[in-house]
Amino acid sequence: MSAVEHSPYPEETLQRLEKHAICREAQLSTLLAIFGERSHLSFPSLFIYGHTGTGKTYILQTVLSTLELPHAFISCVECFTARLLFEQIINQLYNHCPGPENDFSSYERCDTFNEFVRFYKRAIASQGLENETVYIVLDKADVLREMDANLLPGFLRLQELTGNNVTVIFLTEIAWETFRPSTGCLEPLTIYFTDYSKADLQKVLSSDHPEEYSPEFYASYINILLGVFYTICRDIKELRHLVRVLISLKGFCHFSK
Repeated sequence: MSAVEHSPYPEETLQRLEKHAICREAQLSTLLAIFGERSHLSFPSLFIYGHTGTGKTYILQTVLSTLELPHAFISCVECFTARLLFEQIINQLYNHCPGPENDFSSYERCDTFNEFVRFYKRAIASQGLENETVYIVLDKADVLREMDANLLPGFLRLQELTGNNVTVIFLTEIAWETFRPSTGCLEPLTIYFTDYSKADLQKVLSSDHPEEYSPEFYASYINILLGVFYTICRDIKELRHLVRVLISLKGFCHFSK
């Protein structure tokens, strides 16, 4: 089923999304169905998992930015303490960027989860987002397991604790059964991103063809490249990098003779 069907968003916007979601149409359709309309009550938390290079981060960033949904996108690797995590979320909600003009300080100093809940509610009210779903995306979320014990249960219950329509999205490479804390917690809705098949990789990589090469020639080259590298690398990011390197080194030359 097309992601365009039964969606509250403009058809032109959704068609633009589908062009960026090659071989990820099913996951895109699922996300759009879950998100619904901006004012609808949302799921408290989503758990999106799959191997590296399966398009999780890219698809989610594309959906949130294209639909202009209010969100904060956080790397848990970069925010390796609770304070950094809380303050980065608040900074993004206020569109605040630490820099020389503000002595590289955060919008609010936030040390505890209770403070974060209070500051979050204040940010939502000041930005006029009380009637919209706000999405907090925690990329590399498996890092949370090594941080304060109250973080994961707290984020899973953030909608309940704040009384606001907020969805916390966890992005990780591990399954929920491995991720789940030992103590009881609110279960998230899980979405799995499967690995790309060889045919999927062929289609995705072929869609990137430069103007100086014909689509047919470029697709043939991608097919040969995958024949060599598919058994040892299926990460779409690494394969794209390899293709760019070969292009810059004129690696296509011997195929055109």
